[in-house]
Amino acid sequence: MNNKINEIIVAHNDELSSELILQYLKERKVIHIKSNFYISNHLCSMNLEKPGIILNSSGSKNMPKHCYHSIANLNQSANYCGKWLEEQYFDLSNIIIFNTLPLSHISGFMPLWRSKIWECEYFNISRKMIKESRYLLEKTLTIKGKSRKKLITSLVPTQLYRLLLNKEGICWLKLFDLIWVGGASISKNILKKCIREKINLSPCYGATETAAMISSLKPTEFLNENLNDGEILKDINVRINEKNLIEIKTERIGKEVNKSSEMKDFKNLEGWWESGDIGKKFTKNNKEYLIVYGRIDNTINSGGEIIFLDLIKQKIVNFITEENLPIENFKFEKINDIIWGQRYRILINFKENTENKNLFKSIKKLEDFSDSFQKFEKPFEWIVNQTKIVSDNCIQDWKNKE
Repeated sequence: MNNKINEIIVAHNDELSSELILQYLKERKVIHIKSNFYISNHLCSMNLEKPGIILNSSGSKNMPKHCYHSIANLNQSANYCGKWLEEQYFDLSNIIIFNTLPLSHISGFMPLWRSKIWECEYFNISRKMIKESRYLLEKTLTIKGKSRKKLITSLVPTQLYRLLLNKEGICWLKLFDLIWVGGASISKNILKKCIREKINLSPCYGATETAAMISSLKPTEFLNENLNDGEILKDINVRINEKNLIEIKTERIGKEVNKSSEMKDFKNLEGWWESGDIGKKFTKNNKEYLIVYGRIDNTINSGGEIIFLDLIKQKIVNFITEENLPIENFKFEKINDIIWGQRYRILINFKENTENKNLFKSIKKLEDFSDSFQKFEKPFEWIVNQTKIVSDNCIQDWKNKE
């Protein structure tokens, strides 16, 4: 049976989009949940009898892909995540989930779905609200004051770093009984600060292909300075292959949807899916734990978003060709950033005898072009012949040269 794929374009995690997603799934529809920044060809109808969701994955190696999950996969993920919480004496129905993440990501969709499966309260936190620490604190205190329920949320490291910069943000973090943090590595200084402030952090690991949570560290373990990516959930098998990559076997691995809307397995014939992350597994107190070291492919993780540098490179190459810019070649340089985790800059070699006037005009064109990138994708800076040309100063420098 061919099911129409219904697109839902979301700005972040707004209430109307949340309601529409739940309504469509109740009506047994297949929905492609997309960011309003994401541009792609509309997927065709596909041979699916089961309702479900399609999300744009950044967890697969080399290229972003479309990942389909049936409702059964989503339910299993929510249920086993719930079992992990119940082991810590959480009453699932006595929880309020605060969602700070976009619905177009599995980490932002699953809080909504968990609230449905657990039959608990759910509250959206907009991108704007989480940057206004004082208002965020006051709003959350009001909600907490009306209820004795436990509060949980999920953050990417960029959000955590920003909240730790001011006392209102720290006070807000301390209101929560559990804060999942994943999507990128966290500096040891930040982790130590959270331990000093007694913030109930739960570093975790998951992927779009596995319907989110693979492992999670109990806040009590975190506060005792046991720093890793947590205990592997009970419906998950993990092994580390000869390339030191994390491989996962579970019934909730999704399927890839290609451009022709054809379905194929992410996993191999033995049921294992190879991630793009290097990791290590160890046993402690008869439980399996996971440590994730980072990505193996040509990507960087910026604020919890995966940037595929090969795709950025192709965009720039096409633009240079179309505009006939006097550039010989360029390369990427990855840099560490306390807020974003990782960013990148571009080192440009211009053709010999390029006049300064043309050099600065070319940089201006490239900067204008990169304004069309999503915020997290933009290069941090451009370096030309070992001379830094930073975004904010480039235009003024060019005018001065004129």
